[in-house]
Amino acid sequence: MTFARKLISERTGIIATLAVLAFLWALDQVSVLAALFIGALVTLILTQLGFKRRLDRLKFRTFDDERREVQEKRGIQSLRTAALNSVPSPVILLDRQHRIVAANEAAQALFSATLTGEDIFLFFRKPSIVKTIKRLLEHGRSDRDRATLRYTTTNDRTFEVTAAIIERDERAEASAPRLMLFFFEITSLLRTEQMRVDFVANASHELRTPLSSLMGSIETLQGPAKDDPEAQERFLEIMQRESERMVRLIDDLLSLSRIELLRHESPDSVIDAARLLKSSLNALMNVGKERGITFKLSVPDGLPKIVADDDQMTQVFLNLLFNAAKYADADTHVHLSAHLSENKRHVVFSIRDEGPGIAPEHLGRLTERFYRVDTARSRKMGGTGLGLAIVKHILLRHESQLDIKSTVGEGTEFTFKLAVADAPPHIEGDSAPGAASDAASATTPSPQQPLRPSDALPSAAKQEMAS
Repeated sequence: MTFARKLISERTGIIATLAVLAFLWALDQVSVLAALFIGALVTLILTQLGFKRRLDRLKFRTFDDERREVQEKRGIQSLRTAALNSVPSPVILLDRQHRIVAANEAAQALFSATLTGEDIFLFFRKPSIVKTIKRLLEHGRSDRDRATLRYTTTNDRTFEVTAAIIERDERAEASAPRLMLFFFEITSLLRTEQMRVDFVANASHELRTPLSSLMGSIETLQGPAKDDPEAQERFLEIMQRESERMVRLIDDLLSLSRIELLRHESPDSVIDAARLLKSSLNALMNVGKERGITFKLSVPDGLPKIVADDDQMTQVFLNLLFNAAKYADADTHVHLSAHLSENKRHVVFSIRDEGPGIAPEHLGRLTERFYRVDTARSRKMGGTGLGLAIVKHILLRHESQLDIKSTVGEGTEFTFKLAVADAPPHIEGDSAPGAASDAASATTPSPQQPLRPSDALPSAAKQEMAS
């Protein structure tokens, strides 16, 4: 706009000058030579203005082209950034000088830094990774030139990194992307594989121990104790005990396998929580009496029904209550309670014993298969090391988790929650209305409390009741 105004002002001055000359020419006040000179000067000025106008237009056109090119580059960069950020796995683009041209949000979160513009070797210092990246940047020619690397972070996250060449014109800028690094996390895969290896090793060890005892007893009966009735009776008892131990272990392994098969099938049965608690306590009364354990049940009136698998939840309560009865101090109480959560969407269950408690370093591993805090004591009491693993997998199917709190010298508390039934499709195992009062003792059961079938008991509990 300023240029246009300036141009108009100059043209107006020239026109005014020519008008004055014409007027003076008419009055015979200007000579012919002077008029020609002034006319030539005016023509030169107009020609210069024309060239200036064309030059300014060319400058404006060049400026517009450059601005459009910048906007296009910014648009491409924004599109590239948006595309990279839509990828959930970390992705990094490098130029020829192994500097980071672009990195998505996942990559920046992984390294906890703003990566763009930084040298990749500030973050990768493992010699094999550095050597591979340099080789690809210097000698890679096509997208078929790629390599797979293993990268482990300081917090033990493991990634499989694919480094692939990005094909571009050799005349491309040095800052153009040349190498792409794609991170695929395999932490869970490695842990699953390690768990599988540990499971096979532990299962083999658990089976080998009773088998070794059986073989030793058989050899003794065939040899030194062949004609010794007392020794035969003693070794036959050992053989029976170790055989029952193997049966319990196999039963728990089969149970765990069946539970894992149903892992992704959500339960749809509606059961009475109060009835379930009462029947579970009734089934374990004899186990508690042997050690002077009294079960205390606290359930409020009007506790809503829950969505759960009846048989599996019975197994959960029996496993937890049996553990509490066996490991709590003698002549103490085991408290079982249930109440509605604050949001009215879940029923919260709690089982608390008055035992020796569990040290904090063991709490995180209690639900691992074959993990025992006290191996000798657990085996002596008939435990297989799979009880809490079974509980964990059943609760996972019910979209719940087992929360364990323990204080050494005071006891341990197990807590979990189950969803309340809103519109039950069908009701399974309804019982008569009514619930136990607060602090009601399970040693005085109601006639309406049916015993659970014996096959729902933990393997060790069956043996206790049988004896």
